[in-house]
Amino acid sequence: MTMQKRPLLISVLSLAALSLATALVFAQPKPAEPAPTPSAVEKAVLETNDKMTRAADSLNAEAFFEYIVNTDKNPVIQNGVLFKTRQEALQAVKRGFAGLSKIDRHFDNPQVTVLSPEAALLTSDGTVFATLADGRTRTNRFAVSLVFVRKEGRWLLLHGHYSAPANQGQ
Repeated sequence: MTMQKRPLLISVLSLAALSLATALVFAQPKPAEPAPTPSAVEKAVLETNDKMTRAADSLNAEAFFEYIVNTDKNPVIQNGVLFKTRQEALQAVKRGFAGLSKIDRHFDNPQVTVLSPEAALLTSDGTVFATLADGRTRTNRFAVSLVFVRKEGRWLLLHGHYSAPANQGQ
């Protein structure tokens, strides 16, 4: 190798090594986010439940279901009825909303049990105030157990069990 080509070769090799080192540094996976604390999980689940409640109170079934995991593994049980698919549950909610002109749900002292940094159980009872399409009003008590999971950075409902004592509002 001639003396003139040697500095050029060293420069090219140095540049290649620097490029490789830079690529390796930037190609490293980002460090994982630290797991949320139990209080952060509780806060996030309560906020998600509040958003779901506001969507339901606006009688917008599609907005309500944006907070439900897209699964066909029995996502909802309501008053002893198991909805086997998300679509079946969505259609039932739409039918229920069609008979209402207004709804206002209040959760009394919701409790969140953190199961893991990615899962939590919310239990509560409460009262729903409804105005039917014909103007009649109903006030009913309810109880819920809701399993939330964190998927792609969002808290979503994986499974909801809703019940209301029989013979109310009659």
